[in-house]
Amino acid sequence: MRSWVIAVVVVVLAVAAVVGYLSLTYVKPASVYVYMSDKPTQIQHLYITVSSIMLHNEASGQWYTCSNSTISLDLAQLTSTSQLVAKCSPPNGTYNLIFLRISSIKAVVNGQTYDCTVPSGVAKVPLEPQPIVINGTVYNINVDMGMVNNVNLTGNGRCIVKPVVKVTTSKR
Repeated sequence: MRSWVIAVVVVVLAVAAVVGYLSLTYVKPASVYVYMSDKPTQIQHLYITVSSIMLHNEASGQWYTCSNSTISLDLAQLTSTSQLVAKCSPPNGTYNLIFLRISSIKAVVNGQTYDCTVPSGVAKVPLEPQPIVINGTVYNINVDMGMVNNVNLTGNGRCIVKPVVKVTTSKR
């Protein structure tokens, strides 16, 4: 009888230890919401197509793909608001940069459409005011593209956009 009681106590303690361990090591999944916006301008429309959004893991140096979906929007319409362009659940870690691959930009000025270029074709920007630490926390990342006020129409019909990107983060 005594060995049976000891066996039951050992099993109960083992189950309690496993449950305790699992409850301490479980981390609620995190989410990151990425928004885009821009400031007012004389440009009627500034259509941007982003083909990839990634976050840089500071410790491992690896890039986490938040979205490989093609996202198109009119930045000239996002001067006093922002639009959700991606939501992802990166693995735990500290992320310090956001990367956006810009596949095309078209500007409409005085009713005329221009195919524009961005010098590097990408925007790689630090997350501000500090890197985000993913550990079950939900974050908003707002990417202010700063493109609308930085469209340069050259005399030969070329359009060059030099973005001044500003990124802000906040816990949700």
